[in-house]
Amino acid sequence: MTKKVNDKQKIEQVLTMVEGLNVKETQSEGTFEKMKSSDTYMFVFSEGENQYGKAPFAFYVLDNGTFIFPYKDFNSPKENLITIEKHDGLLKEIKNLFNISY
Repeated sequence: MTKKVNDKQKIEQVLTMVEGLNVKETQSEGTFEKMKSSDTYMFVFSEGENQYGKAPFAFYVLDNGTFIFPYKDFNSPKENLITIEKHDGLLKEIKNLFNISY
């Protein structure tokens, strides 16, 4: 399912919420296996209408609260980073902010 959000204030709030999470580098293969074996939320941040093209920033969240960042910063892809701790409460906050019920 997809939900488009244009509220810049909410977008900035979410980016602030995930900024500074403790992460470590992880191998792409292991990351994709985790994503395939779990419900995964994908948050993509881009300008304009093309939501499926190359996005300047994105992150994934597994349903257990594990955050995965394929970017070091905006427009800066990097080896996958994964949170050291699970943040299921943070996932719930983000879903509530964007009114995501699935």
